[in-house]
Amino acid sequence: MKEHMGRFVCIGLLALAGASFSVAQDTQDKQETQDTKPQHSTGDTGKVRVNVSPEEAYIWVDGKPASHRSSTLKLPAGEHKIAVYNYGYLPETQDVNVAAGETKEINARLKRVEAKVSGPFGRIQIEGVPGSALVFLNGTTPEFFVGHADEMNNHIYGDQALVVPVGPQEVHVLANKTEQEIWTGKVDVKENQRVVIYTKNPPGEQLVYKRWEGPEWNNLPRFEAGTASARIAVAPVKAKLAVDQTHVNCNDPVKVSWDSTDAAQATIKANNEPVASTPAGAMETRPKQTTKYEFRAAGPGGVVTSDATVNVDPTVRASLTPTATEMRYVKVGDKVQEQGSTELRWTATNADSVKIDPGGTVSGTSGSQTIQANPSQNGAGPVNETQTYTLTATNPCGGSATSTASVHLTGSIEPEPAPAQVAQAQPEELPATASPLPLLGLLGIMLVGAGVIRKRG
Repeated sequence: MKEHMGRFVCIGLLALAGASFSVAQDTQDKQETQDTKPQHSTGDTGKVRVNVSPEEAYIWVDGKPASHRSSTLKLPAGEHKIAVYNYGYLPETQDVNVAAGETKEINARLKRVEAKVSGPFGRIQIEGVPGSALVFLNGTTPEFFVGHADEMNNHIYGDQALVVPVGPQEVHVLANKTEQEIWTGKVDVKENQRVVIYTKNPPGEQLVYKRWEGPEWNNLPRFEAGTASARIAVAPVKAKLAVDQTHVNCNDPVKVSWDSTDAAQATIKANNEPVASTPAGAMETRPKQTTKYEFRAAGPGGVVTSDATVNVDPTVRASLTPTATEMRYVKVGDKVQEQGSTELRWTATNADSVKIDPGGTVSGTSGSQTIQANPSQNGAGPVNETQTYTLTATNPCGGSATSTASVHLTGSIEPEPAPAQVAQAQPEELPATASPLPLLGLLGIMLVGAGVIRKRG
């Protein structure tokens, strides 16, 4: 008999709870419809009937919470953005142009997220706040909204429960419509335990952990609701970040990729500077210094961070070497009779700018340049001088290196030789009236004498 009486009492309590929930919800809906009336004359406002599904969904107007469940909103004439959210469903946003004195109707049929949620789980229960208070986890924008306090404050058989992943969670309880903070704090959700937040208790006594009757739950739908019952199962946020290289030279390409699930907000930072804000993606970057990439993904199911560091080596290595260190140069007058040459061979790694002085800019990581003997002196005399070449290599990471090479020049510079001074005897000119006969006589005498001499011999 006592057992039957206990069941009747329990059923009666549940029925009473359901009736109370229904009455309270009807009163809330009426109050919300009244509260949405702006302080404008009738001629400055219009009406928008918003039909939502599921019926527990909440309506935001221009980023501000406006009403719970399907409602008729009085809004100032003009453009408005109406968004409907319910955890476990994809949100829907519509733009509407409200005309003064007219009524428009829009439907927001939210699509359920079919993926279910697995444990380990804990549970959060909030006491001491109005049932219409908005509850957010890890953020206060609509993407972090998980429901109303009256959807998660009944622990009888777990009929109204906020089921969350194990770990740290930041809970925000805000007043309906005004968004005034009622309670905010960090809660460590423990596996198979129910943490009750008594918002009106003194600090240090607000969190009380109790036994939870639902630890066997697994693969839960994200949202279920019935008469005087609701269960919100929040999915854990998962995130990862990866780089394809962790050690690179200056300005080398690095691929950074990231991915997350169940994140409402995501940010990629490079040395604390934001570079992307998508829940998943990839990019190629060329870091000029050692860089730490950080990925932060936040959602109602928690905040997850992942990071990777790319170490950048700015060191430049350079060399400059001649194939021959001695060259000859000989010049006589305006003519170069001997001009030696050599090759300057160079290398430069981890550099994007390479110059040889004298010589100019070169490209690539290695090469050679032919130089010819060309002394700096202009005057005549022996050539004996050393010429120095300097290679300078730099990169945009602040790295630089120099290398020098010397070549010894020998030889001479001589003036043009003077013309040869050769004296030539010129025959004496005969007078124009002179006769050649005396000369012929003299020639005859010489020939006779020569004959006599030969005979004697």
